Amino acid sequence: MARKVYYSKPLKHFWENLYGTQKKFTPEFTDEKIFEVLRNNILNSPESAFETKASKQIIVSGWELWRADSKGELLHIFFIDRQLRDFLETTTLSDLEGIKNFLQEKGQTKSVFHLYSNKQRNHLVFQFALHIPYESEGYAFSLSVEEDGSLELYYSLAENGGRMSDRFYKDANKKNDLISLTHSRVFRLAINTIAYMSCFPECVDDGVPKNLLERSENLSARNFSLQLSDKVKENNSSKLSRRPHFRKGHFRHLRSEKFVNKKGQVVFVSETMVKAKAKTISTSPEINRFGKSE
Repeated sequence: MARKVYYSKPLKHFWENLYGTQKKFTPEFTDEKIFEVLRNNILNSPESAFETKASKQIIVSGWELWRADSKGELLHIFFIDRQLRDFLETTTLSDLEGIKNFLQEKGQTKSVFHLYSNKQRNHLVFQFALHIPYESEGYAFSLSVEEDGSLELYYSLAENGGRMSDRFYKDANKKNDLISLTHSRVFRLAINTIAYMSCFPECVDDGVPKNLLERSENLSARNFSLQLSDKVKENNSSKLSRRPHFRKGHFRHLRSEKFVNKKGQVVFVSETMVKAKAKTISTSPEINRFGKSE
């Protein structure tokens, strides 16, 4: 019998500490009523010494992701290999503008609340959660294309949340402080996950992993398992390490008319050295299921 694997639980803080606590006090309230009550409490509560409008926006963004999750609208992605997270976190965003164009073509329009303007606005949005094997806390993301064309990411991990925009990514990526490193790493993880699923749809399986250890958690109906593609692995002849070695490269959105058969696709461009610098492009003819409307 295959060994059972436990996976991290995204939005655990919101499910247990916010929703769970409120449900105990008001068991008769519907989930939608609980959402409205707690959002109003967050927005109308006096700001503490360490609280700002920006920090409130982060909490509200996480709470809105919880709402999508409670309604079964949040896409859940289970990484079969934990090393896939490491690969996506470290893969450079060399074609960020191209990936932005791809997101504008594939995103779904949703209403997003902005605390600073106190308004709901429609944006192209990707919302999804990541389950990592043998870890406790999972990631949850809301990546939106703003009115000015910029990309804005909200992410949740354990009790922490953060925001990052492509307008600040290049500067943050040059810094070595913990906050900048964390924002940059998570920004790459979110965008590269979308690109990876589009580039290697053959690695995407419907449903939760077969070796999932059940933990009585509410799992969305929108579940996918994501495997590690052999096309991003380096041949490893060393007997000293069992960890996968990954190709250095980046994801690119093909926009030129010269790509007759692949125009509009996301591909993986790996860097190799054979006397001179060469690039190997990996893609798949299968349909991109990540961007498919439900």
